[in-house]
Amino acid sequence: MPRCELASSGLIYVLVWVIGLLISTGLLSPSMTNAEIQQVLLSNQQARMLQVYLIDGIAGIAILVFAATVAGLFRALDEKNASLANVVLGAGIAAGSISLVQAGVQQALVNQELLVAADTPFRTLLVLVNQIDTFKLMALALLGVSTSVLGLRTRLIPAWINWLGIVLAIALPLGGLSFVVASSMLTALLYASLPMLLLWVGAVSVTAM
Repeated sequence: MPRCELASSGLIYVLVWVIGLLISTGLLSPSMTNAEIQQVLLSNQQARMLQVYLIDGIAGIAILVFAATVAGLFRALDEKNASLANVVLGAGIAAGSISLVQAGVQQALVNQELLVAADTPFRTLLVLVNQIDTFKLMALALLGVSTSVLGLRTRLIPAWINWLGIVLAIALPLGGLSFVVASSMLTALLYASLPMLLLWVGAVSVTAM
């Protein structure tokens, strides 16, 4: 049963992210004026609402269940790894919770009344969402490295997936710095880390069954 939960939660996480990324919601940037951000949001309100539910709401719950299941499998395999398994669980709870907080904040960006109000601080809200995302990336990095270390110890997960998780744990926080430091290299690393994350979650979900 836990392995089925692992497979389903991990694959749901990957699926909702892929679907969410395929939804066109317009380009938003903190460098845009408040009025420009408002116009983009008004033009893509329904699409953005759906995207938020998928990649912040459902994905947040899915990664939490994924981490809880992975931690349970490691505990069952070797009680000596209980402490590190708790780190896996804690990182998953943090990542999932932060994702749900993001979903809540972004409701303001798709709320009809706020969208038509002239005094809504859209730019401030967008900056806040990006700053919150930095902490989520750190939690996901901790999830990746702790799971991978346990995977190498127990051999529950193939070695290449564990090493991918360790690389991911470096790439995610570095990419997250692009939200606070203007750097094309960091931005490119951020974009590269997302497919890496989805590949890692999907691979863990399938191979640890």
